Amino acid sequence: MAPRAMRTQLAPIFPPQQHPPMYAHTLNNLPPAHWEPLEQHLAEVAELASAFAQPFSASALAHIAGLWHDVGKFSPQFQSYLVDSHAGRTTSPVEHSTAGALHAQSTFGNTGLAKSLGFIIAGHHAGLADLGSASSPDESSLTFRLTNTGKKSEIAAALLNLPPHIAARQPPPLPSWLVPSPHAPLRIALFIRFVFSCLIDADRLATERFVAPSIHAYRAAKSPSISQLRAALDDHLARFIAARRSNPAPTDAVRAELLESCRTAAALPPGLFSLTAPTGSGKTLSSMAFALNHAEIHGLRRVVYALPFTSVTEQNAEVFRTALNTLGDNVVLEHHSAFRPSDADEDAPSNLRRRLATENWDAPVVVTTNVQLLESLFAARPSTCRKLHRLAQSVIILDEAQSLPVHLLRPTLAALQELTNYGATVVLCSATMPAVLHRHQFPIGLRAVREIVPSPTTMARALRRARVDRIGHVDDAALAAQIISTPRALCIVNTRAHAARLFALVRAGAKDALHLSALMCPAHRSRRVAEIKSCLTAAAPCRVISTQVVEAGVDIDFPVVLRAMAGLDSIVQAAGRCNREGRGPLGQVSVFDTDEPPPQGIRPAIDAARQILMPGVDPLDLTTIESFFNLHYWQKSSQWDGRLIAGRSVAITEMLAPSNLQFKTAAAEYKLIDDWSEPIVVPFTDEGRAICATLLSVITQDVSLLRRAQQYTVSISPRIMTDLLDKGYAAPTASGPTVLTQPSLYDDSLGLQPDQPSDPVSLFA
Repeated sequence: MAPRAMRTQLAPIFPPQQHPPMYAHTLNNLPPAHWEPLEQHLAEVAELASAFAQPFSASALAHIAGLWHDVGKFSPQFQSYLVDSHAGRTTSPVEHSTAGALHAQSTFGNTGLAKSLGFIIAGHHAGLADLGSASSPDESSLTFRLTNTGKKSEIAAALLNLPPHIAARQPPPLPSWLVPSPHAPLRIALFIRFVFSCLIDADRLATERFVAPSIHAYRAAKSPSISQLRAALDDHLARFIAARRSNPAPTDAVRAELLESCRTAAALPPGLFSLTAPTGSGKTLSSMAFALNHAEIHGLRRVVYALPFTSVTEQNAEVFRTALNTLGDNVVLEHHSAFRPSDADEDAPSNLRRRLATENWDAPVVVTTNVQLLESLFAARPSTCRKLHRLAQSVIILDEAQSLPVHLLRPTLAALQELTNYGATVVLCSATMPAVLHRHQFPIGLRAVREIVPSPTTMARALRRARVDRIGHVDDAALAAQIISTPRALCIVNTRAHAARLFALVRAGAKDALHLSALMCPAHRSRRVAEIKSCLTAAAPCRVISTQVVEAGVDIDFPVVLRAMAGLDSIVQAAGRCNREGRGPLGQVSVFDTDEPPPQGIRPAIDAARQILMPGVDPLDLTTIESFFNLHYWQKSSQWDGRLIAGRSVAITEMLAPSNLQFKTAAAEYKLIDDWSEPIVVPFTDEGRAICATLLSVITQDVSLLRRAQQYTVSISPRIMTDLLDKGYAAPTASGPTVLTQPSLYDDSLGLQPDQPSDPVSLFA
């Protein structure tokens, strides 16, 4: 139900006020008669939050959270603050979140219910806190706020003014499965976070409707139904299959078999699934076919497709947009983990525009990264948690789930298992094997997982298109010479710097050499991939040096692939770019050692692969892959839940046990990547330059422009971003994104080169 319609319906339930009017929000340049009544805001948020929580049987609890979240605004001090702020008088903000948490405690006593509401209500601006204690040095902890608040008079005044029809509540019923067990110590924590998500989304939407109705109207656009999405995808697949009949590939029969298996398995009840199929088998669209058929049959609400890298997220989002383009532009929401809106003053216009750019996952198809999805399950920030309730009754696909870091396995797998309590279906896609399933040597693995492919081993044999050999240590000069002597070769290395140096050596001897890395914006990479495909189709010389950005979601087909030593899962992905269509003789994949140090994060996987890949061992055999994961995951039980940080052992699962509940600390410790990247929009091509110029010159609320800007965005480290800003080579914009103002730092071959000398004059000065 739309908030505006709800407003009219709910108004009569309130008795005439016996005290001066109380307001939730003001409007600039308008008198109090136009301000938002506080009771109306509470009712609207309560109804929205209740509707959001209905899919996981928590409507009554979410309704109470919505009704009590802003009761602190009933204090005369807060109402004076509104009047003074509206008049332009300098005044200190009045904290209003603690009052509702204290009211929950006084209403329901020292119970788990009161504690849960306390976390949810007290954190709706500051974020979910740690439980703490009355003497805790952390004054943001829940216990400290409830027992040591210095503004008890304000809170007492607010609660004294609380209307009886809002104050009095019966304990709400809770889901029958909400009983903590030794196997699910974080069950309560995840439930609190989901209800928190409902409150945050409801509060922000209701506030947006009142203070920015023109922006809120954007959300009213109706999305196509799951049935329409399924039909559009079926039509696209039918056209794709028909187009290939004139020139079929040997792999087409296996792809058709996978698609049929996915459609058949869609009828099975919601829960956990695995989809084990080699690269080149058509997993991307077949898994989406499973998801949409499954959602249509079982009444699920959306598909969330999570991938390990931002670059692959961009590529898959484009695949899905192409497949579903008959239904319009608002079907696929692309959300990258590189974007982190600030929680400070969340209702400020700049942050409002940022939230519209990333949205709250209220879309039928969401394509995101594993970082964005999984870190949200352990988040404490309101802006990050806001989307969580959208996962309930959704199909969640995790591509290459075995890329999880070892020290986060236990909490991550426990959270994924818990998502089934929210009516979600989780699909683990893998080109190797479902390494995170329960087994004797891996007791924390996921249970009751159903495999979609009838015989993964048979399918792997049918799609064997290359052989993989280790060729020992090769220095860059010899490697470049080998690439130059091979007309069509793909070389994949582990770092951007290594790729750039090797590319320079190869291009000195072969002017047709091409480069791919994540320092190129998506539009640039797409153009480069199209150029590569054109060369390969024409059997023209094509020598490509790339980072691992090419290993997932890039449909290219080389007869020869060279891969720097990596984890076995990465080597398998590289092999998927060799003789991909099976049209030629058996392809050749050569794995080499190099002097270039690998990134710290992949060293354990490389060490495990080196132990496994002895002479005569077939890297593509599923028994070899099982041995790899035995070393890389299953034998590291001491590392499954945390790591030594600053001399102490961190166990995230224990932090989130019901007796502990350290939301803030757990969120800080649960990081899939150690360093966040930051996005910068680059002036690649005339369109990119025009987008940069527009972002720099105006304050735009054009969501379509911000989405187009994603195609011209490169993710860089905070250190590099700071350096570019300090030198004046980049500029923040009022619309949110940072823009590269020195076009000479963006190279047509290599992408962004922040350390290169720059022209003294900015094109956008």
